[in-house]
Amino acid sequence: MASPLAGTRRLLVTLGVLTAFDLLAMMAPAAAQNRLTVDASASVGVATNPFLDVGSTPTAISPTLDLHPSWVSERPLTTLRVEADLQASFYNHDYGTNASATIQGSGTHKLSEYTSINASLGYFNTIVGTLNNVRVPVGIVVPVGSDLPEFVNDPALGGIGRRRQSYQASGNLVSMLSPRDQVEFGVSLSANRFEGIGFNDFNYVTPSLSYSRLLSENFNIGASFAVGLSDYRRTPVGDATVYQPSLTVSRGISERWTLKGSLGAAIVDLTEGLGQSRTTTSLNGSADLCRRDSLLTACFSLSRQTVPSAFQGVRTSTSASTLIGYRMSPTDDLSFTGGYSRASSPLQRNIIGTTRDDSLDFLNVNASYSRRFRPGFSGFVSAGYAKAFGDSIKRDANLTASAGVTYRFIGL
Repeated sequence: MASPLAGTRRLLVTLGVLTAFDLLAMMAPAAAQNRLTVDASASVGVATNPFLDVGSTPTAISPTLDLHPSWVSERPLTTLRVEADLQASFYNHDYGTNASATIQGSGTHKLSEYTSINASLGYFNTIVGTLNNVRVPVGIVVPVGSDLPEFVNDPALGGIGRRRQSYQASGNLVSMLSPRDQVEFGVSLSANRFEGIGFNDFNYVTPSLSYSRLLSENFNIGASFAVGLSDYRRTPVGDATVYQPSLTVSRGISERWTLKGSLGAAIVDLTEGLGQSRTTTSLNGSADLCRRDSLLTACFSLSRQTVPSAFQGVRTSTSASTLIGYRMSPTDDLSFTGGYSRASSPLQRNIIGTTRDDSLDFLNVNASYSRRFRPGFSGFVSAGYAKAFGDSIKRDANLTASAGVTYRFIGL
């Protein structure tokens, strides 16, 4: 019998076509504010182990080129956002070129006074675990988290130096049942493909339903239920269904700081070797403390999730991350990002019925300083550290430093 997720790619394409038609409808003539920006950067850097390879590695020098276009359109009932990042680093010492591309689009449309829909599409083609010059935006009036750097969501990939292509789509419908009650139905889909032998391509679909109630001006409580279905291509081993009930809370603890959290369980139905199956449970949850104003962006996050991995099936991923962006003056910004993530041993047992002790860890930090010399022209310096550990293979850490300039030639 065909897997229920075998058509994930077809669903992604269908959703993409429907979203495109929806976005075209949203773009019908109306009072609109459109903003297009295109930033181009050039830098030179050094890295002690750019791909976190095994064994002794020579220090590399690399020029890097980066192009970042962004388009935002705001109408009375609709907001659209499309952005991309195209980057290429050219290393010496036979490391070759590290080219990456990410493209994301999202739309929000208000159907009525009480109901809105949201949709997003994304394509990511990157070598996971390599460090780029990351800057945290400050003073931009958008929801916290929507434009912040993304950390490695599969710690098992950190330090492998292999390319991942990910096609992602999501949509949700949000409806106010009363001035205090809100319900949301959503679905997210992803198709993940990996370079090289020994990696497991997989598709992942997660429908979800949530309810929240406003108890006071700054205090929400709620509950959610999601089902994560992972489908590993060319093998049934690793397939899993993860049932995820949880309780949620959100509270504004001051005029600037917001605390959000969730706590629940993951009930995991696993497909193992020789047609065997097994059910296991684990604790899932998250906590986010965030602030955003004209001078400071800051987010401190903890997370524990049960998700599919590129290696040997579903794992429990535990992570802690920090994002800080500080505007020192009208011309000077500081940024810091840091993250630690741990992928547990695979939850699936091997063919002889034992679990494997091969958890994997990944640590990365990056700090940068930028200065605007004049409108549209700025310079930056950055330094970073990345380390993959926890497995039996020893890899040296990667220390990086770079300096460069950015020019905004559209959208001053």
